[in-house]
Amino acid sequence: MKTIGFINWKGGVGKTSISTNMAYALAEGWDAKILFVDNDKQGNASSWFNADCEHTLTDILLNNATAKEIIQKTRYANIDLIAADADLLDANFTVLKNQTKRQDNILKNALKEVKNEYDICIIDNPPDSNITVLNAMEAADDIIAVSTIDRYSLNGIYQLQNEIDNYNELLGLKIAVKGVLLNRFTSTVQSYAAIDKLETSGFYVFDTHIREVRSTKNQLEIAINSGKSIYETVPNCAFARDLIKFIEKLIG
Repeated sequence: MKTIGFINWKGGVGKTSISTNMAYALAEGWDAKILFVDNDKQGNASSWFNADCEHTLTDILLNNATAKEIIQKTRYANIDLIAADADLLDANFTVLKNQTKRQDNILKNALKEVKNEYDICIIDNPPDSNITVLNAMEAADDIIAVSTIDRYSLNGIYQLQNEIDNYNELLGLKIAVKGVLLNRFTSTVQSYAAIDKLETSGFYVFDTHIREVRSTKNQLEIAINSGKSIYETVPNCAFARDLIKFIEKLIG
């Protein structure tokens, strides 16, 4: 099982839209068996999957529940889910106070139980710095930083890297960002200057960008409100086609 985590310290950059639609595209287009882990206390991905939140990621982090006990089916045959809700907020504080065991690799260890049952695990992360995000980063084989071109989103990536450097130094880890996926991309001088700065700072920037077109926001809203993926509503839109190109680059 290959585990991919989507992250940025800045919210509203499109992590959940990209991760949920990527799960659908891989499940349908690649016939891959997907485990989706919602690691965001807002639970937007869980809501989109119509999750039952009686048992969630919090049970794994706090109650020694196994992944198999928490995983639930979704409306898609090839996508299973570990859901999340607001209890993750309390989980962060409680896990931090537990000094009897390692706190940073609980999720990684839990996922080992099901690694042979899935092809790909996708983790959708919140715009936070906390113990559950550290768990997700440690569990991920590939960490994808999602960003728009605006200053605050890009700053979120640089802040994320500083956090990763600190974790690696303090805990002896080897966490690394695989690359930056630019969302809502427009071909402007400012955009390419931002790419140059990212690359100069040591980040790999995927050459496939999710383009900003006028209709994208409405198309995504229609898909979300109807409880469907973009590939079930507007499969030939720019967002859908660009995401497929990115998946081909990442997965092959």
